[in-house]
Amino acid sequence: MVVALSAEPFIAPVSVRLWSELEFAAGKSAWQGLLRRSSANPLFMSWEWQSRWWRLHGAGLRGELFVLAAYAGDGSLVGLAPLYRRNASHRWGLRSPRLELIGSAFRGSARVTFSEYLDFIVDKAWEEAVLAAFSARILEDRNWSDFVAATTRTDGMVARAVQSHISEECHLREQDALTAYAVQLPARFEEYLEALKPGIRRKVWNRRSRLTTPVFRFARESEIEPLLRQIARFQTVRWGTPGDAQSRTQFHVGFAIAMARQDALRMSVLLQNGEPISAMYNVELDGTEYNLQSGFSPAAAPLSPSYLHFGYCLESAARRGVRSFDFLAGSGRSRNYKEDFGTHEVRVATLQVIRDPMLQRLYRLYDGAPEWVRRLGQSLGHGPRHA
Repeated sequence: MVVALSAEPFIAPVSVRLWSELEFAAGKSAWQGLLRRSSANPLFMSWEWQSRWWRLHGAGLRGELFVLAAYAGDGSLVGLAPLYRRNASHRWGLRSPRLELIGSAFRGSARVTFSEYLDFIVDKAWEEAVLAAFSARILEDRNWSDFVAATTRTDGMVARAVQSHISEECHLREQDALTAYAVQLPARFEEYLEALKPGIRRKVWNRRSRLTTPVFRFARESEIEPLLRQIARFQTVRWGTPGDAQSRTQFHVGFAIAMARQDALRMSVLLQNGEPISAMYNVELDGTEYNLQSGFSPAAAPLSPSYLHFGYCLESAARRGVRSFDFLAGSGRSRNYKEDFGTHEVRVATLQVIRDPMLQRLYRLYDGAPEWVRRLGQSLGHGPRHA
């Protein structure tokens, strides 16, 4: 399909075609080159994350690859829409084909690896042209009843495409609103500490003096899997739920090793008297450090081991010249501890575009019903699983 654009600066047409499984598997260099020219997230939209997610979870979801690639007139890659198609179940006893971003299985398997900041990858100089071309190609395809862009930034590329093009004559639902939290680090870590509230500064910095023989260090490659399992054990004790499923553990072990070999892994452990009291799995890419997983020993809770560990990580990041630390979405067990670190908010949501006429009618009725009716319907087993 060729979408001709008459407006400057996009004089040449944009062509869109599907990538094969082989092209996706061999496309790391082209993918990463485009990613560097885009505003897409360098971690979750990286080829390493996306291709590994598809290899481990695609077959189990019975998914069909649907990666759209956009090319300029000179043949250069200017956009990627990493999508796949699968059959989705609805509580009304209906099953229908769904088009979805790689990295999520909306209301599907709980065993898949959770991703954030999912999006289209678009060259900054070609945004309008590529979004129009992708939207036209997606709408042209008649083999989907709903399109889901999960855990995407509400100001991102796919959100723009959905709101400007894809949702026309469809029912648009915004689900699972989340807030991610990131902090901008100054050149001097001391400036960051001074800006914290006194009570938080004590937990992040002053209480280091209460630790006996503390050791903060980064993990070696041989320690990746043991430390991931240590984090899972900490989380199981704290939250009372089992740790990662085997497929998710396999994903993160492989991804962490790949990041270590790119000198991007920032997995660390905080020890007291030789015993781990906190462990964190972070990755640093393009000047931002991302906190993917963390866990701490409940036995050390009076010392606030997680705050102390974050303090060490933030100090190390600032002194290395990292200017942003992203805590990602979610909150603590009893309160939103991420706000304590002087963070700013990033809105994330799941956008669901329903095209099938019958599903549209059902969802419109459901979404228009009073809250107590929807709660009653869910308790009786009615209403969409997506609600």
